[in-house]
Amino acid sequence: MYEELDAVLSENSSDDSFYDDGVTYAEELLNDFTDPDWEKIFQNIHSKDDKWKVRLAYCIDDDLGINGLKLLLSMLGETDEVVEYVIDSLRSFNTEEYKEIISSNTQVVEKAQNLLKNASLPVKRVIEEFLLKQ
Repeated sequence: MYEELDAVLSENSSDDSFYDDGVTYAEELLNDFTDPDWEKIFQNIHSKDDKWKVRLAYCIDDDLGINGLKLLLSMLGETDEVVEYVIDSLRSFNTEEYKEIISSNTQVVEKAQNLLKNASLPVKRVIEEFLLKQ
């Protein structure tokens, strides 16, 4: 499964093509991940480029459970663009259990507040909404 996801996220397709078709396929693959697949993605994520990471973050929501949440949190040290997508995806993790995990990670709020300073209006709204829920 990991290899298929890697191929989808690595495709040299336009962003429109990925967001029209690739997202759904990537989400399906992630939903079928086994423990070895999760191990591979955690081992390899930091060697991937920003486009790959942005696409991945966009595909993660609370349906993936704790593995999805941990994967997003592991990307907080990436570039601002990647972190913007991470924060956007973190908004879907809105159960009390997930909120507690997110709010106990001081790096999340710190990153969000730093991004807010120079964010475009749409990104600013996403970050402000995220911070209000924390």
